[in-house]
Amino acid sequence: MTVPAIRRFCSALALASVATTVGAQTALSAAAEGRSAPSGAVVMAIHSGTKVKVVSTKGASALVTIEGFVDASRLAAKLDTFPASVDSKAQLRVRAMASDKAPILAELRPRTGVHTLGKTGTWMRVKRSAWIPVSALPKAPQRQTAANAPLGSAATPSAATPSAATPSAATPLPMNAMAVSKSTKLLSSPNGKTLGDLAPGSVVQTLAKDHGFTKIRIDGWVSDRELVPADSSFGSQLTAADLRGDPEGTKGKMVQWDVQVLSLQTADPLRRDLARDEPYLLAKGPGSENALLYLAVPPSLLNQAKGLPPLTRVLITARVRVGRSEPVGTPILDLKSISKR
Repeated sequence: MTVPAIRRFCSALALASVATTVGAQTALSAAAEGRSAPSGAVVMAIHSGTKVKVVSTKGASALVTIEGFVDASRLAAKLDTFPASVDSKAQLRVRAMASDKAPILAELRPRTGVHTLGKTGTWMRVKRSAWIPVSALPKAPQRQTAANAPLGSAATPSAATPSAATPSAATPLPMNAMAVSKSTKLLSSPNGKTLGDLAPGSVVQTLAKDHGFTKIRIDGWVSDRELVPADSSFGSQLTAADLRGDPEGTKGKMVQWDVQVLSLQTADPLRRDLARDEPYLLAKGPGSENALLYLAVPPSLLNQAKGLPPLTRVLITARVRVGRSEPVGTPILDLKSISKR
């Protein structure tokens, strides 16, 4: 076996031994340094037992996210794509609650960027993602397989033991489920462009066949930051000022904005471009723009909107209903999606 093959084999074994699935919350089994990239600079030190969300894995590294509270006075200006950063004085402790007596989850390095989620008194709730060694995540129970059986013995798979290419029995398989046997390209059509790569063991649902190709469906997770509306009317650079300045030209445009929710309200007769008693979020933004916005909430998002505390920052996708509404000129947008920062 070649050296690269041995490395890939060892990496696969390391990932197979992790009990936590992508998208799940888990407590670290060991303290770990969090890096900006798998081989990047250290941005934080995460304590053993801290609960993190596993976002993705790459080789022997896992991208995880932590949330907690920090001393708001220690936060400085934005850094790169982060709305705030740790000042240059010293490491900044991240605590489980807004109290200096709460357990410490991690320490952020000076000049590390963070996402802010809302202020509680003198404390700011923050979120940060970082790459940690997979070895710091909980391990799955060991089981006898061909890979770890004693030399000279043959490990016989039992009906109760799921193979590495299929999810556990606790996760129901989709209808017509198949597993990818080796790394392969995901194409837009039999002779189309490459959309991405599927790793060995990925479970997919087969939908149709066409001359040696199978149309599939696969479930997975991506960062909200990497998504934009597929609608061709999407206005990626629009601001609230653009909407007010060109109310006819921006009408119907789709936007994806970072906004701060102020409150959930119900429209009165004075809001002429909102229906009577129509629920809407009063918000401010986008980004650092100090402009009021009315975000009309459809029934499908009403429960989610009701659960947003005041001053929560969210990422929204919305369509412009009116760029300059009567009587005060506030833009009105129809919400399509909401996700917390």
